[in-house]
Amino acid sequence: MSSWNERMKSLTLLGPLMLTVACTSPESRPRPSPAAPAAPAVAPAPTGASEVEEASTAVLATPAVTAAPAAQQLAARARGIDVSHYQPTVDWERVKTSTSFVFIKATDSTGVVDPRFASHWSGAKKVGLPRGAYHFFHPKHDVDQQVALFTRHLKSDPGELHPVVDVEEFRTEYQAFTCEQLAGMLQRFSQGVEKALGRKPMIYTNHQTWQMSFCDHPYFVDHPLWLAQYTNHATEPKLPPGWKRWLFWQYSESGTVPGIPGAVDQSYFNGSAQELMALSQPQASAD
Repeated sequence: MSSWNERMKSLTLLGPLMLTVACTSPESRPRPSPAAPAAPAVAPAPTGASEVEEASTAVLATPAVTAAPAAQQLAARARGIDVSHYQPTVDWERVKTSTSFVFIKATDSTGVVDPRFASHWSGAKKVGLPRGAYHFFHPKHDVDQQVALFTRHLKSDPGELHPVVDVEEFRTEYQAFTCEQLAGMLQRFSQGVEKALGRKPMIYTNHQTWQMSFCDHPYFVDHPLWLAQYTNHATEPKLPPGWKRWLFWQYSESGTVPGIPGAVDQSYFNGSAQELMALSQPQASAD
């Protein structure tokens, strides 16, 4: 999913769309669309996180450790990666030696499935790595069709971690809509995924996209947050307004791990390995 890095790579693949949808889809993005469609009304901001799973709520509510030195804080956190077709060859047995979890691109837009999703999804499961799948969201494409594409590939095996919606600007396509329109579309996507899979999706985003395109909309503050913020010195990322805690923090788009040639995105989980296991307990499937 790598925000900036993947977008730049995507441009080189234009020719002929997501997360494990790492397909040729985020690569062949839509052209500027006409007038923005009407968006569903956005519900008022929730007053609590009661809708989030119990395990997730427990992690989100855990106070940040401030007494320990920075190095100890980072060392205590579980660390993982995200992969797509940009990492076509993965030795999962080796990856497991240094990785605690993995997010895998599944779909993109309304019709693109990452060509490596199936092999990455089964490979990570085989070695026992907690997995989450992500969808690269496109506001110019039909929201319900995006929900259907994403959830169809997760119905039989939804993974152990939250499903993820990747929300980041791509080739200025967000600029055709207002904050309220974008928030309405994302709300509709979230509700559709939760209805289909029985779990609220986690939002992957960065400060620029969230502030400029969604105006820090309060509706989503009870959603788990996976924040992309690259830095060499901070031990805590700066949170977007409204969120009290990040669940995952993508801190690098140029990491290296055994078992994967080349660069890979790396993220911290905001908790220990034991807390990650509690979060990744199998979820009951939706009716």
